[in-house]
Order: sequence, then C-alpha cells, then structure tokens
Amino acid sequence: YEIKSTDKRSVRGVNVYGPYKKNTLTPWKSNLNEGREGEPVDKSQAKHWRDLPCDSRDVGTPDEWIPRDGRLVRLTGRHPFNCEPPTGVLAQEGFFTPPNLHIIRNHGAVPQLNWETHIVKIGGKVSKPMELSMDELSGEFPNTEFPVTISCCGNRRKEMNMIKQTIGFNWGTGALGTCVYKGTLVRDILIRAGVDPDDTAGKHVEFISTDDLPNKSGGKGPFEDDPWGEKVKYGTSIPLSKAMSLADEVMVAFECNGERLHPDRGFPCRLVIPGYIGGRMIKWLAEINVLDHETHNCYHYWDNKYLPPQITAERAAKEGWWYKQEYIINELSLNSVITYPNHNDTLPLAKYIDKKVELKGYAHSGGGRPVTRVEISTNQGDTWDLAEIHRTEKPNPYGKVWCWVWWTFEVDAAQLQDEIWVRAWDTSNSPQPERAVWTLMGQSSNHIFRVKVQIDNEDGVPVYKFEHPTQPGQQKGGWATRIADKVKSAGYGKIDYVED
Repeated sequence: YEIKSTDKRSVRGVNVYGPYKKNTLTPWKSNLNEGREGEPVDKSQAKHWRDLPCDSRDVGTPDEWIPRDGRLVRLTGRHPFNCEPPTGVLAQEGFFTPPNLHIIRNHGAVPQLNWETHIVKIGGKVSKPMELSMDELSGEFPNTEFPVTISCCGNRRKEMNMIKQTIGFNWGTGALGTCVYKGTLVRDILIRAGVDPDDTAGKHVEFISTDDLPNKSGGKGPFEDDPWGEKVKYGTSIPLSKAMSLADEVMVAFECNGERLHPDRGFPCRLVIPGYIGGRMIKWLAEINVLDHETHNCYHYWDNKYLPPQITAERAAKEGWWYKQEYIINELSLNSVITYPNHNDTLPLAKYIDKKVELKGYAHSGGGRPVTRVEISTNQGDTWDLAEIHRTEKPNPYGKVWCWVWWTFEVDAAQLQDEIWVRAWDTSNSPQPERAVWTLMGQSSNHIFRVKVQIDNEDGVPVYKFEHPTQPGQQKGGWATRIADKVKSAGYGKIDYVED
C-alpha cells in the first residue's frame, strides 16, 4: 500500500492564520530572588530564547539547563515542572498561545535529547520494522500542519480538591493552550512500515517515551509476560483504526508555532492526537509499536481514569479499578470558563450601573466535535442567553475541529446580582452538567463554571467584585474554598466539611 496523491494532507498553518506567536520568555523576578549573579535577566540581551539563563528556581534540579517563562504558575514545587499560565495572561493572548505560556505536565526530569542523534523506532506487528532519524521523520514524508488545543484533563481539578482531596495537584483554569503543530502523520509512517490501513480491526498502536519514571502501581502489574520494574517508560496506545484515519490526523510533531519544540514540550518530537487529552500525547517519543492488544504500559492503566465517585484510592488499588478500561479518559470533555471578569476584578458601581459589561471566556469539546453554543445565566440557571462565539479555526477536510473557541457576551451591569454561569454545548446536543461529580483523579472537571458577584467597597467607592471558584496551585482565594459556599454533594452522598 502506497501513500496516494489523493490522500489529503491538511496544511492549515501560517498561510491561513498569519504570523506565529513565538517563544518570548519573560524571566522571573521577585523581591526575594533576582536570579543568579551575573545572569542577563533582560531578555532583550539574548538573540534566542535558548540563550536565556534558566529560572533561578530550577538551579539544583535536573532541569536547570532549560529556560522557562517566569510567569508560569508552578503547581508542584521546584521539580518536576508542572505549570500553567495565569488565566488572565492566557486570555490576553487569545486564540493562539505562545509556546512559552503553554501548559507543561512533566512526570520527571526532561530528557536531554539531540536532533542529530535521536531515533524513533517503528516495530511490533509490522512487516518492515525501521528506525527513523529526525531528518528522515521530518523530511521524507508529506508534512501536515494545523492548530490543536492541548489540554490536561486535570484542568479545573482544584475545584474537585475543594470538595474532597483527589490524588492530583491543583490545576486551575489555565491548563490548556492552542498552538500550530507541524509533523508527519502516524498513518504515513506505519504505511512505510508495511501496515495496511484497511486491516485495523482489533489492533492498537503503542507510543513510548524516552523518560524513566517511577512505577505508579508499586508492583509488577497484571501482565505476567510483561512485568513492570521499579522504573517504567511513559506510554499509551490508541486503536490502529484511529491512527490510520486521515480524518483524525494523528501526527508525530516536530515543530510548534514555526519553531522546533521546546524541551518541556517534547523536543525533538512528540505525539499529537487532536481532540484527545494531553496525557495521551507522548512527549520525547522514542517508539511506535503495532500490537494486537492495548499497551501493557503502567501509565496507560494507572493514570487518566474517570472512576465512579464512591471509589477511593484504597478501593481502586485493592479491587483492580485501574485495570477497568471502560473508565479510561481519551477524548477531551466539553468545557467552558469565564476569563473576564477575572478573579478579584472590580468595576465601579456608579460608572457601570446603567451600562453593559462584556463577559469573555473560552469553550472546547473533544473528539473533533465543534462547540455549537455557549450560554450565560445571571439567575442561577432559570434562564439562559446565547453568547457570541468567535470562530478562528478552519475545520479539516473531514469537518473536524481541534481547537477551543473564544466567546463574548454583553450583560447589563444591573443584572449582576449574585452569580454568572457559563455552559457550552457541542454537536452531541449535550450541555455541561450543572453539578460537579467528584472522581479520584479529579479529571474531566467540566461542571458549569460559576463566578460570584458581590457589592464591595474599594477605597470608599462601591464596586462590583468578581470571585472565581479557585486559584491555581497554592494560591489563595476563591469562593469554593469557603465551607459556606462549597457544594453539598458530589455523587457519593451528603458532604460534611470540617474546618482546617
């Protein structure tokens, strides 16, 4: 089977959307730490972001060789590096996200890899196993290029943690971003390896990273012929039918917004599965294997599961819930967030009482489904009004979309009495749920997003004050942190909160 000239390769990049937003790092500064002595903290002194010094908070960690944007909110201390941009900063950038402000999810140290020496191995149930250099991967196949929103399925997890602690850290509402990725379709790579795109039934494609990570299970796993050691690689698998689908555009990406990938984002190459959660998009890709079963990789089972709300960590381990694949999370959930007014924003009451306030935010679905409507309520869901959706993305040749949309809605300030709610719908004609359902990993948190509105006093001036449910990481604030405002149930019975 050969790659046909009639097979469509989407190129919906710079020629469609205009100049890329490049890496433009802002160094970290504070009153306590201005960086290591002698470092050029002014980024204008560097010709390229790679020439900037590392963030002083990374000194002494395995990642101290990597320049990073100082505005990113660190969620897991100094190391490993897990972060999101402040939601207000993300919103200012709009539809496209500069790579330096994109969410980062690292399970361990970033591998120090080299374009000239890195190899991606293609094996498993293929008739022509092969090894591809980066020059071969990027230069010997038709390239494809288009925008994708990559989101951690833990986005908004802190709202879950305010109900009951999950086994995950506190993502806020900025755990996502949209960039233009350039790469080679996995389909084209597998065809060269002898895979028939019409013979996919019951088969899977495994993707394995280079990084060595702790075994999350603590044991050898359920596969006697493929036991887990103390260290394991990060990996996952998807059905071969999806990998071979031109409509689904699964790619091995080597560029982001016109530049080679940043080390935190997978240099020299990563998997991009449009419409899937970020946890399936393997960074630092080293192996692609065709299998007649799902991968046996530890992280494919012990991560990214939407377990029933009554399942605790103890029950999950004891009763084998991590191996129940009906609870695996692959496609992104429908979600929406209000980004303006932001948390703690204020508006003078006298100035706005007879005026309109423009609300803003983002919404997305998963699996290539377009968001069909975004609705706003200012009376706790009694009535809903349609927001205006601003569509930037061009659908692929098969009608699928991979990106968020941004929306606006003008509301009379006099209506801002209690709360502002937002919900989205997609082509499944299902809206976001009104109530949160707690789950052990705190993922797919997509209940209606609510902003509280209060009348406050600022320097003697009455103001509208807006309060989001939480703030990311260890940042303080948010109505969901107060016992009086917490939800009374979340799928596992009535909740009795106790003051810390």
